[in-house]
Amino acid sequence: MPSIEDYQSLVPFTIEELVSAVNAILRDRPSMQIQGRTVRFYISNGLLPPPSGGPKYARYGIEHLLRIVAIRRWLDTGLTLDQAGEKIKLGEHGGETETVQRRSNLLMETVSPMFAPIRTSSEDLVRRIRLTPHSVLEIAAEADLKTELDRVIEGVRRQKEKINDI
Repeated sequence: MPSIEDYQSLVPFTIEELVSAVNAILRDRPSMQIQGRTVRFYISNGLLPPPSGGPKYARYGIEHLLRIVAIRRWLDTGLTLDQAGEKIKLGEHGGETETVQRRSNLLMETVSPMFAPIRTSSEDLVRRIRLTPHSVLEIAAEADLKTELDRVIEGVRRQKEKINDI
């Protein structure tokens, strides 16, 4: 059975990928399986932080995966959502103790289209390259990796100059 650690290198997730990861981890308990609307419900009730990116490009991290798996396991033992929320606030899920407030989208508005997250369906293949603990590069699988990396390097240089000008 896969574990949360098996998915660490795959973040960020689309909502479909997050749901798939949760369901794979919890596959031995079919009653604990989720759908995308479960994720949105948990966000609206403050159990999960909002995703990064805009509505069309929402991306979910390991914190989302940790919380959902913990919530589903706690619900399976008879806890309520309110009780699960209290456990999350205490950090009993193994992640952050509170919902992290996302930074303003001010800088995202200056980002070139090249850096907009790739909207992928479950059939699209992308290469994910972890650059730092907080950033992952997605490149379409059919793209030439060397060419795309050269473009990324140039784009990052331009973005850094824009940020310096702000």
